[in-house]
Amino acid sequence: MFRPGLGLLLACLALPAGAVIYKWSDAEGKTHYGDQPPSGAASQPFKPHVSPDAEEHAEAARRKAAAQALRKRVEQAKSREAVAKEQAAAEEETKRRAENCRRARGNLDLIQQANMRLTTVDSQGQPHELDVAAREAE
Repeated sequence: MFRPGLGLLLACLALPAGAVIYKWSDAEGKTHYGDQPPSGAASQPFKPHVSPDAEEHAEAARRKAAAQALRKRVEQAKSREAVAKEQAAAEEETKRRAENCRRARGNLDLIQQANMRLTTVDSQGQPHELDVAAREAE
């Protein structure tokens, strides 16, 4: 069952701080509430009575919302740090791979330009010189 007083209390809590609520009666004697006074009827500012329990609940809700917002900001900061670390690691890996590639190309250029003899060591530890075909394969 919905109580009119509870609805008014909830409406009052939803209003921004410092907002004025107006109360007036129409020609039929019906009472109305609003955030702007009616143009044709006499109205008066209305200050609803808020129980201490409602104020405690509202304060608890504000504290809970602030704590949740703080947790969310902390989680976002941690997430940003993790993303930054991942990006730094990826950049470092890219640099490492580029350096390895540069060295390998330099070694290949030396081998191709100098026409050096290449040798390998077999399973018995004996060196064997590579012929042109084996050299190309390597």
